[in-house]
Amino acid sequence: MLTSGLRPARATTIALVLVAAATTGCRAGDGNGRVAAGGGRVTTTAAPAGEGDQKVAPRWERVARVTGTGDGRSDGFEIAADALQWRVTAACDDRGAVRVALAGEAAALAEVPDCPGTTFGFSIRTGPAALDVEATGAWEVLVDQQLDTPVAEPALAGMTAAARLGSGQFYGIDQKGSGTAALYRLPGGTGALRFDPFLVTRNSDLFVWVSEAPAPHTSAEALHRDHVEVARLTATGGAQNYVLPDTVDPERVRSVVVWCEPVRTAYAAASLGP
Repeated sequence: MLTSGLRPARATTIALVLVAAATTGCRAGDGNGRVAAGGGRVTTTAAPAGEGDQKVAPRWERVARVTGTGDGRSDGFEIAADALQWRVTAACDDRGAVRVALAGEAAALAEVPDCPGTTFGFSIRTGPAALDVEATGAWEVLVDQQLDTPVAEPALAGMTAAARLGSGQFYGIDQKGSGTAALYRLPGGTGALRFDPFLVTRNSDLFVWVSEAPAPHTSAEALHRDHVEVARLTATGGAQNYVLPDTVDPERVRSVVVWCEPVRTAYAAASLGP
């Protein structure tokens, strides 16, 4: 068995951070627009991965989390020049109201007139920004930007040639996939994956699995061998890292699978050899 059966808990953001998050909805298919046998309901259209393709599935990336009580102004943050859009999520638990606007501007981005409640607001302005908050109680504001460019995460400390347990090339199963997956044992014994380079058919609601299957070539093979969900896929292209749960023995990992959970289909996989 890869693990004791425990699934990893997903972390909660509690401060101003930079993290990645994906959008929802995915479909089964063979990379050419057809629904794969045994697939489920189509919720979005998958876009094939191609060599030299510089766009990935749009994803939401956390830019800032701001909390306070009463009126206040956030610290400055930066919206990427190539962001498709960005949003604020304003929430309040106390009685009263909360109103969020770009610093120095009169128009509200988001407003909860009767707390408790949550609301959203959107903007396409890029570059530096800050927020003015008017409130009568405690509030929280999240800022997320939507991007469709590949991620470029640096390798984790400890991802050295000596620490590499195995690597392999991605291949398509129900969709297209290409690039390299490598498995490392980090200092302290924890396992970690690095995809670099990496590209898979554009879509969302995709997850990274590690599996005992040496080389799954169908969704059924991936599903019916012992496996563990590591994390939601950060992006459908670019360099990215995934730390395995402590319950996973990296020595027993034989492959990596990119899995679409809503329709239970394997998009792509990589067999990890010496």
